Amino acid sequence: MNCYLHPHTPAVACCTDCSQPVCEVCLVRVNGKPYCEHCAVDRHQQSPFWAGVFSFFVPGLGQFYNGDWAKGIALLLTGWLILPWLYGIVDAVIVAGAIAQGERETTTVPPGYLVLALKIGMLGFSCLYLTLAWTVLGFVLTALGVSVAQP
Repeated sequence: MNCYLHPHTPAVACCTDCSQPVCEVCLVRVNGKPYCEHCAVDRHQQSPFWAGVFSFFVPGLGQFYNGDWAKGIALLLTGWLILPWLYGIVDAVIVAGAIAQGERETTTVPPGYLVLALKIGMLGFSCLYLTLAWTVLGFVLTALGVSVAQP
């Protein structure tokens, strides 16, 4: 079997998306999977660094980045507690590393434009989350009858 773009060059793999045979020149590996150059444009290499940063500022956001939607929602709701927040940071980094090495299969890794939106919107997400957590904490303290003395 020969490359679909270079008919006289033997293919070394088939594209994961379009199943076209590709040679060594046309082959692009993203998260351990082979893609042709055309299909690789919409993919991004999973970054443990960004997964950790997202989870540090907003609990569960690193899980959303990795495609673990249910775990991300659970951490978003319980992230105001210290242990789930720390677990979320470590888990996001480990899972993103496994995806980047091709050791973990996932079909919901966001495309490149969504990752760019997460990077730009991270400050807004963190401010929104902190405001929400502070408001909920205020309501809980008020319901319990705890008064915060102000000078």
